[in-house]
Amino acid sequence: MAKYKIAYIDESDADIRRFQRFSFNYFDVIPFIPKDSIEETCNDILESHVDAVISDFEFSEQLSTVHYDGTDLISLFLKKREHFPVFILTSYEDDAISKGDDVNIIYEKKEMIKKTSSQAAPKIETSKVDEFENKEKESRENFLERVKAQIEKYKHKLETDESRLLQLITESRKRKLNDAEIEELSQLDSKIEKALDKESRIPNILRNDKEASDLSMLLKKVDELAKKLDNKK
Repeated sequence: MAKYKIAYIDESDADIRRFQRFSFNYFDVIPFIPKDSIEETCNDILESHVDAVISDFEFSEQLSTVHYDGTDLISLFLKKREHFPVFILTSYEDDAISKGDDVNIIYEKKEMIKKTSSQAAPKIETSKVDEFENKEKESRENFLERVKAQIEKYKHKLETDESRLLQLITESRKRKLNDAEIEELSQLDSKIEKALDKESRIPNILRNDKEASDLSMLLKKVDELAKKLDNKK
């Protein structure tokens, strides 16, 4: 099975290489250096078609012209890809937690990216060193497993929604959908479009008296979305 593709955003070439080594057995890492424009950086990530996004928190340490951080970038990305698997690694956990919208996506960077031996802990007994390294390795692997699990959960939910939407599309070609089905169809479309690109969404048609023209428009756009989903597979 092919590895999932992960976008990793960091201003440090050294940390990018460390992250690539750290996650080599799990993921294909696509590195990104933050650009001055947050919109350009976000668009570059979107165009890479990755399965998850992992970002450093503080970019300005080495890039004085970058005036946004990882929480800003992740927030903008989620506006374009709702519920997408995202994570932030930081050496400034308190700052990232206070600034970010979701504390559950923030992790200590030093625990995830192992430093070189010259930066290792002071000399201690061999048995304690082994115990420390085992716990450190377990912590890193737990993080990678969490990223993988989030990717699979996201993909499964999207596939389930797509399957149900296509089922309703098929039914609409056989018979007139009832009000509850039209509402479900509209809501499913909204979820899928937010996950894919948040463009050209079918209008949110609920129970009202516009049925004839609105339903005709809805089903026309549903057909367009069905073709889009077929092309995506």
